[in-house]
Amino acid sequence: MKKTFEEIDIQLSLFHLILLTMFVYIVLHLLEEQILGFPDWAEARWKIPNYVTFMWLQHNGYFVAFVGAGFMLYRRSPQVLLPIGLGIVIWGLMTFLGHLVYSIIRLEYSPGLFSGLFFMAIAILVYQRLRRSGELSPGTILLAILAALLYWIVPICLFIGIDRLFGLSLPAV
Repeated sequence: MKKTFEEIDIQLSLFHLILLTMFVYIVLHLLEEQILGFPDWAEARWKIPNYVTFMWLQHNGYFVAFVGAGFMLYRRSPQVLLPIGLGIVIWGLMTFLGHLVYSIIRLEYSPGLFSGLFFMAIAILVYQRLRRSGELSPGTILLAILAALLYWIVPICLFIGIDRLFGLSLPAV
């Protein structure tokens, strides 16, 4: 028997959908990027010298740690800290959109695009759940977008700063 998005949405709590976003990133997205050569692809396209798998894994460790910390904070008070949890889903959606936009602009596949489709599906389910529950307000959306931007920007700034501190080869920003 085929299930619709709504039937699946009823069975998955917001907690599960946020956790699923993290699972998709850590397991599917990073696996796709590794198998399809994202470090080499990024080195060639973004001109990051010596962007080897180890450096790529380190950089993704920053994202995992920061998003994981956000998830733990959200779990302390899910109602009050909803934007922090919702920010994780938006961060996943931003990851997908980054791959999609780059693929369209360059007219080539960006490793990570296919697994990114899961982020889009999760975001749709979360949106439907929050809209039905009445928990979706302009303020919540704005704060969630700000949280998502922090999930993106803070790890990048940290790994660029720490890489420079240790003399690892990253281009000047």
